[in-house]
This record gives sequence, C-alpha cells and structure tokens, in this order.
Amino acid sequence: MLSYGNTVTADEKLNSWIEQSFRPGIAIPFAFTYNGVSSRDLLDQWVWRTEYRDSGDPYTQHISIQSPDGLQVSVEVARLPEFAAVEWQLSFKNTGDRDSGLVENIRALSLCVEYPPFVTAGTSQTGAHDNVLYYGSGSDCKIDDFIPLQEVLHALANKNQMHFGCVQGRPTSGSHGSMPYFNLQTRDNGVILAIGWSGQWALDVYTNQTEGREMPVGSGPRMGETRCFRFEGGMPDIHLVLHPGEEIRSPRILMMPWGGDRVDAHNQFRRLMLRHHAPQIDGRPAMPPVAMASWGTRESDHLRYLGAAKEAALPIDTYWIDAGWYGPPGTHCDDPLVNDWYLYGGYTDHDPLRYPKGLKPVSDAAHALGMRFLLWFDPERAMYGSPATLEHPEYFLGEKVEGAPMLLNLGDPEARKWMTDAISQKITEYGVDILRVDYNIDPLSLWNNNDTENRRGMTQIRAVEGFYTMWDDLLARHPGLLIDNCASGGRRLDFEALTRSCALFRSDYLCYADNDPIGVQVQTGGLALYVPVSTTNTGDIKDLYRFRSTLSQGITLDQGDVEKATQDPAYRVLLASRLNELGRVRDLFFGDYYPFTGVTISRTDWFAYQMNRPDLGRAVVVSIRRDQCPFESATYPLRGLCAEATYEVEDADTGDILRIEGAVLMNQGLTIRIPTRRMAKTTYITRIE
Repeated sequence: MLSYGNTVTADEKLNSWIEQSFRPGIAIPFAFTYNGVSSRDLLDQWVWRTEYRDSGDPYTQHISIQSPDGLQVSVEVARLPEFAAVEWQLSFKNTGDRDSGLVENIRALSLCVEYPPFVTAGTSQTGAHDNVLYYGSGSDCKIDDFIPLQEVLHALANKNQMHFGCVQGRPTSGSHGSMPYFNLQTRDNGVILAIGWSGQWALDVYTNQTEGREMPVGSGPRMGETRCFRFEGGMPDIHLVLHPGEEIRSPRILMMPWGGDRVDAHNQFRRLMLRHHAPQIDGRPAMPPVAMASWGTRESDHLRYLGAAKEAALPIDTYWIDAGWYGPPGTHCDDPLVNDWYLYGGYTDHDPLRYPKGLKPVSDAAHALGMRFLLWFDPERAMYGSPATLEHPEYFLGEKVEGAPMLLNLGDPEARKWMTDAISQKITEYGVDILRVDYNIDPLSLWNNNDTENRRGMTQIRAVEGFYTMWDDLLARHPGLLIDNCASGGRRLDFEALTRSCALFRSDYLCYADNDPIGVQVQTGGLALYVPVSTTNTGDIKDLYRFRSTLSQGITLDQGDVEKATQDPAYRVLLASRLNELGRVRDLFFGDYYPFTGVTISRTDWFAYQMNRPDLGRAVVVSIRRDQCPFESATYPLRGLCAEATYEVEDADTGDILRIEGAVLMNQGLTIRIPTRRMAKTTYITRIE
C-alpha cells in the first residue's frame, strides 16, 4: 500500500513502497488470473528471481516469476529518483513445450493508496475535499476536448466504484472517454498515475477498500484494517493461452507520489515527461515547428507558396504538406471543393500528374530556405480497392468491400516491415524531416473480430507492440526525424506514444469553421497538466484574442496568410509582430505551468496562466477575458520566482515596463486589466541579474 503521510519525503515514501511491493506478499502492484485462479493466490508459490542494474538512468530491477508449468511472468521496474517516480511493465512468456493455461484479467496496475486519517473528532468521515481524483477527458472534436475533470471522493457522494477508459481503441479518444493520466489527492499528499498503452485501456477505482482483499462494491474494511483506494487498470478483455515460446507485454505503468502542493506535483510530472517521455534531438526536447501549412494540392502551388515565404522573410522554420498529395493520376486534392483525400487511403505514392518529379523538388525548395519539410501519412488506414489492399489483402483487417476502411495489422511482422520500409523509403526519397502520422480509424472492433477462441486480446497486443516497433525502427533509421502524433487530432497521447512523438495539431476541433477559441484555451489548460509538448494552428491570425489562445511551443500558419503578407505590407507587419511574440515565449512552454483560473467553457470566465522557466529567469503570463466576462481586471500571485530578485514586467501590447520585486509579485500579485471583452494580454516577466 502506498501510505499516507507528510513526515517523510515523496522519495522516501516511494522507496519504502518499492521495497515492500515487488516481492511475494499481499502488496504486489499487479494482478492477473491464471486458469481461473487469482495471481494473489499463486505468486507466493512460484519461483522468484531478481536482478538489479544500478548503472545508468533509470536504475532498473528485473524480476522473473516462474510457474510450475512454464509460464514466466517478468517485471521490469525502472526507478526515476530525480522525480521520485517509478515505472513498471509486465511480460508473460510460455517457456514450456505445450500451450499455457488460460491467462485473463491482466491488470498491470493493482495499487492501494491509503486514506488520510480522519480529522473530525468522534466520526469516521473524511472532509468534503480531503480526497479528490483529478483527470481529463479525451478528444472528440468538441469545444471541451481535454477539459480537466474531478471526482470528490467523499463518503456522502456514494461513489464506491468508478470506471474510466478510452473509446474504440485510441487511447485519448472520445469526450466520453478519459485521458490515461490521473492524480489522486489525499489532503496534502497524492499520487499521479499514468497508463502507457496505445490501444484500449481501462481503469477501475474502488473506494473504502483494504489491501490484500478485493471486496465487493459497497462493503468496507473490518475493524482495525487500514482503509484505502484501490486502482485496477491495464488492457481490458484479455482471455488467451500462449503457445510454446510465445511472449506478450502489458501496458506500462508510471507512478509518482507527491506531497505538498498539487500544482507543484503536476510540474514535477511535466519535467519527468520532458526528460523521459518526449522526443529528444541533440539531447533536448525537440522544439515543435513554426510552420507554414498547405493541403496536398500540386508541385507548382507549393513552389509558389515557398516563393512567397522567401519574399515575406518571416521566421517560419517548417513547410508543411498535409493530406492529399498521393493517389492515382487525376485525384482532386488540389481542389478544396472536391477534396477526396480520405478516399485514397492506402496510397503511399504521389499523384504523378500533380507531382511529376515526386515531392523532392518541394523539399529541396524548403531546405534551400532553411526550413524543415513535414509530410502527412496515414499508414494504418486503407480503403479496400487501393493498391495496398489488393497487393497484400492478408496484411489488413476489415471487410473486403470496395471503399470500406481497413486497418493495417501491425501485429503481423511482415505487414509491419512492409509498411516501415515503404515509409522509410519515402522519408529518404522525399527529403522528409517531420513525419506527420494520422490515424483516422477506430481499431478496437477490427482487432477483436480477428481474435480466435482462447486468444481474445492477442490481435490488439501484437498490433500495439508492432506500432512501437515501427516507430522505433523509423527513428533509428532516420536520426533527427521528428514524428507528429496526429491521430485525428490528439487521440493517441498516452505516454508510450509521446516518448516517440509530439502532437502538432492536438485536436481536430479546429478543422471546423465555427470553432471557438475557448476550445483552444481548454486544450491548453487541460493538456498542460500531463502533456508538456503540444501545438495547434492559428486560425484567423488577425484576431489577437484567438492568436493568444493558441500560444505554445510552436504554431501553424496557413499558406494564404504568408501569400497575403507579400501583397499587403501592413499585413506582413502584423504577421511579423505575432511571430515575434510567439518567439519570445515558445521556449517558456517547456517550463512549469501555473494555472490561475479554472479551465471551463463558460463565456463569463477569465482564463489565465503562467509559464515559468526559473533556469532562464523568464516567465510569461497569458490572460484572457472571454466575450461575456463582466470582470475587467484580475490579480494573480505569481509562482516560481525568486523573492530576492527584481523583475521587469513588460506589457506586450504597449511595451511599458515596470520593475517589481519578486516577493511583491508572489505575495501581493500581478494585476492585469483588460477593459474590453473578448480580449487577451501577454505579459513578459524577466529577471534582472
């Protein structure tokens, strides 16, 4: 059990928990059923072996647990002492010479977290907000994509069990689904939990439990037993045998206990993610692009757009071609009114009529301007009748009906290698620097329909394993490659996928013409708690309210904005001003995030936050007054500054600068005035050495 207590550090608490958990006993933090018997009744009788590898970062521990009939359960435990965190992952291997017994209900996470002590004399009730579970919704192209949510776990709330999961196999999909990140606050302690699995995951949370006994919902501990919350999670619906020599893996679990301030804990988690679960280039988290984007269209259009970029001389570092560059001769992706990009899923070659020399002339032109070249692919989806599905129908799952969407079976090693080789060839042939990977298909039913008797879950497991292998192979073959994790806009943002990628277009909500900037604000506030790197596009960049709603590490401009800048000097000045503002703050979004307001979709609210880089002595405060908000000003105590230092506080609109002591900014606060509704302000904070 992860104990409650504020007399020891989070690191000390974690070390104590690890020592008691990864050994025979009642506290083992994973569970499964074997031949109908719970692992809690089996593992004490099996043979345990433990090896330690204490060199390097992270410090790792490998545990092997052997059953009498040859099933081997392995646990890889990685300690991250810098962040007082631990990760673990299970694997199951049949080392015997016949099929294993039936493996079911694998819960890579089976954890008890102690309730805080009662504080009301003479009662057994916790306070109304002593125990709160924080989490966030997934993405479904809606204004509330990634909105933070919470459950107050008070006895009167009568929440004995809560179920969380994603929708149809994409791990952050669905506004009725959840993101696989959770923060349980138990008064002034807590623990952040994350599930790394780029497929279907589930988490059940039970209240009023005791360690070592899985009690029916509604029951409670006996006299003298310690009350706890119980978390049971992983990939659901596993019911399979393993053939001789066969091995499978589980989702990866990340756990970070904390004490003190919840926002500080989220920032500790952000630093962990940046260090261990974000793509690195030259030893640092990869910087997302400031990109100029266009649709598939044709070679001559792209060369014209790049010519405009050269003339405009704006600080754009990437040229982006989205969907529609591929297909048979005569496709109409150069015509936005036809726009048949979706129908040609399964083509990985360019349309020879629109690109007679391929994509290389476009990437060459971008590289000549010092830009990177980004290109869109959707490798896991194909429409039946496309060349890929006819050449290798055995590689795809789904109905073989003309025009029906099919799913590439990445669990088939031949299919995975075939697609990996095809994409790798195009990266080289076309000169691609950033690989944009879409995922416009719900895979779960296709995976499940492919499973056979006593092999339920195997197709999904192999597909997720194959997905990681494909991305790892591409990154190994092409050093410096950055993968843009699109997935219909932010639907595959579990930490295993984010280790290999970042989201440059975090929600397809912005694909709709009537999208509201409030949705972008919600994305910023919700994702920043767990996902430290994500960007989006500007929309109407003239709209300062909208532009400041999109501030992040990068941004995507429409090619039409750049062309307009070459024809309208005033518009070029405006565009340069916007990009200059972004340039002053984009590195700060790798820092600590301090929300000053709630994250809501209410039009009567402010939305405001601070991004802070104490290592650079810089911060930014972004303040947004929505269109029905009656309040003209707000005062925020800033966070993470040095009390003894002096800071320059600069208004991005007027250039006015005040010098204010750090102690004043943190204690009395910074007052921001926005006299006009539907307006936003950016305030730069710079330490004076």
